[in-house]
Order: sequence, then structure tokens, then C-alpha cells
Amino acid sequence: MSHDFVYRTAAPEDALTLSLLATQVFLDTYATRGVNSDLAKEASAIYSPGEFAKRLQEPCVEITVAQEGEYLIGFLDLASGTKCPVPSIDGLEVLRLYVQAPFHRRGVGKKLMALAEFNARERKSPYVWLTAWSGNTRALAFYPTLGYQDVGATPYIIEGKEYENRVFAKRMAPSAA
Repeated sequence: MSHDFVYRTAAPEDALTLSLLATQVFLDTYATRGVNSDLAKEASAIYSPGEFAKRLQEPCVEITVAQEGEYLIGFLDLASGTKCPVPSIDGLEVLRLYVQAPFHRRGVGKKLMALAEFNARERKSPYVWLTAWSGNTRALAFYPTLGYQDVGATPYIIEGKEYENRVFAKRMAPSAA
């Protein structure tokens, strides 16, 4: 069965839908033992419609959505100017790659990552890098299939508690002239 997914730059009117999509994927991924107050506070703070509205206005942020018909099914949140926790890595950060569970293994994540790499090459960025929670086995298996290497660890703090994230990076070859 063939599906036609549309990939486009997010617009201000997408903030509410991005908020709910991000919250859903976040909880599906991280709330594996249920939702506690720490996860609830984190999700409601960083995935609020207002936070997405602000991010969509930031010049160093590019959010690309994946859409099927009128429904958003995933997104890529790409940021420039962020500092990688591994000192030798410099480049564009994939802050979030979120795809709804029913759309896993249908090429959506792979296409969004290809768009991130295209953007990095266009900007002559030496790397694309990201962090993934060490408990997210799907992500830890997915990124190496795209050529990303695990280059270290960094903590992610939620309500004062540390959670290990793995840092993945891929060196970008210069684009063909």
C-alpha cells in the first residue's frame, strides 16, 4: 500500500497540533511505566502551544512536518547554533525527530533525517548531531542504520533527575557543486 506523505515547513498555525503531537510521542516514548508528575510537568512545559509558537519564530530553528492528508504524523525540529555535548562535534542539531507510532517503519523518519542532512550540506555544516534517551531502543537502533555513530553520553535533566542520553553524530560530505 502506497502512501503519499507531504513534507513542508511548519507554519505558526501548526503550533497547537505540533504541541499535541509532540506530547503524544513524548509520552509514548518516555512514559513506559505510566505518567508521573515529573513527566507531566516536562511535557506540559516544553510542548505547550506557546512554546511551539515561540520556536517557530526563532531564526535558528526549522521545523518540518510530515503530513498525511490533513493530519500531522511527525516532525523534525532542527536547530543551528546549539552546542554539542561532545566537544569535537559541531553542526546542526536534530533537537527532535518525532513520528507517531502508527507511522513507524514507513519511511517518515528516514525522509525527515534526509532533509536534515540536506540542510546541513547546504549550510556547509560539518555534522548533524542529536541525542536519544538510552531507554529508547527504537531510536538507538534507527540512527546507526542511517550512518550515525554513538559518540558519547550526556545527561538530560527532568525535575532535577538525570536521564542518560546517547549522542549520535554523522559527518556530512560536502555537497556536489
